[in-house]
Amino acid sequence: MTAVFLMSMLFGLACGQAMSFCIPTEYTMHIERRECAYCLTINTTICAGYCMTRDINGKLFLPKNTLSQDVCTYSDFVYRTVEIPGCPLHVAPYFSYPVALSCKCGKCNTDYSDCIHEAIKTNYCTKPQKSYLVGFSV
Repeated sequence: MTAVFLMSMLFGLACGQAMSFCIPTEYTMHIERRECAYCLTINTTICAGYCMTRDINGKLFLPKNTLSQDVCTYSDFVYRTVEIPGCPLHVAPYFSYPVALSCKCGKCNTDYSDCIHEAIKTNYCTKPQKSYLVGFSV
């Protein structure tokens, strides 16, 4: 009986971890400004994955602040700043973006996260591209 209990505990832990799969994931974004000559391609990390959520039946009887679902969000992050090439002197050529260091399942904080269900589908360049790799532009 202890072997069955141990196996069921291991299975439960494995399923729980698989259902809450929230990790830093590589992401490529394209940055361009109307006034600048080039589009900058940046490789960064974002938080992506699935978080276990429980939906209760008694929603009508609970206050709204208790009815939030967990999302995959930043636990720790830093901002990096790059310079967009080909900008005129009167345009600030700098762009800052977040780099996920670690992620967690939790409530979405709109202070530093975009809490939408569907991603924006405009992640492409309309100008000539320049790549940005580890602290220098190529």
